[in-house]
Amino acid sequence: MTASGTAQVKRWAKATVNAGPEPVKKGGTLTVTGGLKRADWVKHSYTGVAAASVKLQFRKKGTSSYTTVKTVKSSSTGALKTTVKASADGYWRWNFGGWSTTGTAVTAGDHVDVR
Repeated sequence: MTASGTAQVKRWAKATVNAGPEPVKKGGTLTVTGGLKRADWVKHSYTGVAAASVKLQFRKKGTSSYTTVKTVKSSSTGALKTTVKASADGYWRWNFGGWSTTGTAVTAGDHVDVR
C-alpha cells in the first residue's frame, strides 16, 4: 500500500539593492532602488514581481539588527524605488517575505557613508 500526498513548490525569488548617492550629507535625500524577480518556469528565466509589498530596512553601522523603515510596492516590472533622509552611516536592504507561491528574498546590505 502506498500513500499519496501533495507537495507545495515555491518559485525562487531574488532581490537587488542600490542606495545612493555615496557619500551623502547628513539630512540629505538618499534614493534606494532595486528589483524583485522570481523564477518563471515557462520562460526559463527570472521575471519581475509586480505589486509585491517589500520592506526597506536599515542597520546602523556597528549594530547587528535591521529595522523596517517603510514598505514599498514593486512596480509592474518588479522595480523598487523610494527616498529616505540620511541620518547615520549604515546598511540598507530590501526584505520580501514571500507568498504562498513565491519564496522569500532578502538582499545583502548596501553600505552608505553619511557625512
